[in-house]
Amino acid sequence: MHFNSFLLQAAFASILSHVSADCQLSNKVWDEGNSGQVETDPKICQTMGEGHWTFAMVVSETGVPVFNGDDAMAGITGNYGFAIYDNTCALRGSYDPSDDSNCGTPFVIMENFLSAVLTVTRISTTLGDAYFQFAYGNGLFSINNNHCDCVEAGSGLTGYDYCGCAFPVNGDATGWSKREIEFKA
Repeated sequence: MHFNSFLLQAAFASILSHVSADCQLSNKVWDEGNSGQVETDPKICQTMGEGHWTFAMVVSETGVPVFNGDDAMAGITGNYGFAIYDNTCALRGSYDPSDDSNCGTPFVIMENFLSAVLTVTRISTTLGDAYFQFAYGNGLFSINNNHCDCVEAGSGLTGYDYCGCAFPVNGDATGWSKREIEFKA
């Protein structure tokens, strides 16, 4: 009986490890040669005090007229990705869910420079209504709360939503005021 229980637990743990591993995002910063690149666009990252890092998402959409009567959306294409910046806005992580089988939420980010696992629990990549929510350490962070905002930009045929969220890299969100740091460009 004990052996059967052990086998059942081992099988269950194996299944869970595969499920969570499928949604773990891999860091592309080294592949792209952007490690340490400093972001100067305040819509994406703003320098903050020691220990306050930025988790960001960029959503883009381009529409090109295709004059196809069968499919009104044929000329529209979009993309989104995540980034982690340190307190000086140096890029530490770049994540493209489409490269990682885009398995859907939750997306999990585990890095040696983070003191906790960052888990994206909710997301909307609709241009003009971009949104994300993530858990990190003992905090839950979301757009329009906890120093998190989205800014719309773009012109012509391309539109962008730049979403940024300050978070304590040590994982301790105790006393983290909802508007202590304004993150708005």
